[in-house]
Amino acid sequence: MVQAAGTAPKSKSVPLSQQVQDLRETVLQLQKQVDYLEMLVPPSTAVLMPDARKLSSIRVNGATFLMSIDKPSGNAKGSDFVLTIVNPQSITYTNVAFDIRVYGKDANGDPNAYTNALLVSRVTPALAPGQTTQFRFAVPGMSPEDFTAAYVASMTFGGIASPATE
Repeated sequence: MVQAAGTAPKSKSVPLSQQVQDLRETVLQLQKQVDYLEMLVPPSTAVLMPDARKLSSIRVNGATFLMSIDKPSGNAKGSDFVLTIVNPQSITYTNVAFDIRVYGKDANGDPNAYTNALLVSRVTPALAPGQTTQFRFAVPGMSPEDFTAAYVASMTFGGIASPATE
């Protein structure tokens, strides 16, 4: 078949319903990839930047908590910071424990710096529904200017309080 000069070949148009179906399949595939990547990151960890102005989410055994740290301030032996934890759910969690690794500027993004980071820990008896709780941590030997980040290395809770005990 010879095409007449000056005419363009007809392009096949894809029906709108097929385009929508293709987009759905693409979105589902991307969601599977996101879910897989989220599985690779330990859910009970979070990186908290000083004075970040937003709460970071941390998932622990099906529960979600929101956390942030304030800008470190100086003290006689180094610095201290306040950790804020929010329980956005309608359940009271008991025996909530968390370990935090504090990094200074000398870490320079080194993944092995985790082993040298200062470890601070805390356990609180309960976090009530909608409750915001703050804890002050001392960081000896690290000036506020050197304080770079706090990494919540782990967080656990012992149980869920029954409505009768709340």
